[in-house]
Amino acid sequence: MFETSESYDSGLPMKPETARRILDEVDYEFERKAPPEWYPDVPRIPAARYSDPDFFALEQQAFRKCWFTVGTVHELPEVGSYKLVDRWNGAAIFVVRGEDNEIRGFWNACAHRGGPVLTGEDGHCGVEQRLQCAIHSWTYGLDGKLVGLPGRRDFHENLDRNAAGLPAVRCEVWRGFIFVNLDLDAPDLIDWLGPVADEATWFDGLRSVGSSSFVLNCNWKLAIEANIEVYHVTTVHPDTVALTIDYRGSAEELYQRGHSRMIVPDKDYDSQKTRKAAEDDPVFALMRNSNVSYLMFPNHLTPGGARADGTVSMTLQSFWPISPNQTLSEWSVMVPDWGEGPPPEKSSAVVDGYTRIMHEDTGYLEHVQKAIESGAIKGLLTSYHERRVYHHEASIDRMIGVEHVPEHLRVQQILPVVDEN
Repeated sequence: MFETSESYDSGLPMKPETARRILDEVDYEFERKAPPEWYPDVPRIPAARYSDPDFFALEQQAFRKCWFTVGTVHELPEVGSYKLVDRWNGAAIFVVRGEDNEIRGFWNACAHRGGPVLTGEDGHCGVEQRLQCAIHSWTYGLDGKLVGLPGRRDFHENLDRNAAGLPAVRCEVWRGFIFVNLDLDAPDLIDWLGPVADEATWFDGLRSVGSSSFVLNCNWKLAIEANIEVYHVTTVHPDTVALTIDYRGSAEELYQRGHSRMIVPDKDYDSQKTRKAAEDDPVFALMRNSNVSYLMFPNHLTPGGARADGTVSMTLQSFWPISPNQTLSEWSVMVPDWGEGPPPEKSSAVVDGYTRIMHEDTGYLEHVQKAIESGAIKGLLTSYHERRVYHHEASIDRMIGVEHVPEHLRVQQILPVVDEN
């Protein structure tokens, strides 16, 4: 059985010297006239990776080895609270708060013959604090153990009730975010996140003020990769995002396991003013004057920054594969926990504003998908600024196992990544 504590990791925040180095990188990005000398002439990404059903099946199998966030502890406020999540093109899983206050994850499949033990997307298990199969009424405790077996006389005496509990999935809580992994042998979450776990300490205490979603008629990688570069901002977002950030100063970092970070300075970014503020608190100066976004591989993004009151907010974006040419896009606006009562004023307006941005970001992707499927383009070109896109594709091959990827579809990892050791 895999259990998790809700106490937050005590890792150090982004080091001041890291923030200062990033400020140097932002200045460099503004000043450069060409890609740096070390940057290779990367090959095009094979277009068929975004449409081939066999490659999609390889990705889906590999997804079972990855960690995904499925919500926050605020969504499971009391013993018996649960959330059902169906995002893996198969049986759903759920997370539930147990009588010992631990949050655990299970497949929504009875150990008898696979029937569902939960049917609503979220809710509470009721006063009896039990999970019951909808078909034959096998009953389980919140820890997944079998506690009720109707018609026991009809089953062989060798049936081991202790071994007939709900099938578990890995479940861990990091800074209030609930993560699951379908692979019982997966590395620990903190090891998986690597530098993200060390740096993104401002995720502590964040809570959703609202969320939205829609289905896109494109491959999931097209959807997420449209959001890990800001080269498109001036064209796609002239009246929204382009008014707030300047893509020319973007500083990027590529990590092992496919994660990456992008710092995008604010519009009218003032280097001298920011550096003066960094003398006292370089991390806050960085967050206050730029948008900081992590790609938590393979499909989560976290654009955010500091607010005027010194707190930090961010938007959690998730892109879930449905088919080779369909994707579920979800996003939640996360702000510091406000305690009891309704969300802060104007929360719905903030969510609506981000929804507009998401529609702008994805409005052209169905056209790109059709261009790929029609054979109009054979490969996707990426620039130095778009190197997170190339890194994402190369990391997918590593996730699958390069030897299992057809040679004509492979993306070789030729870009340098940060050594986590």
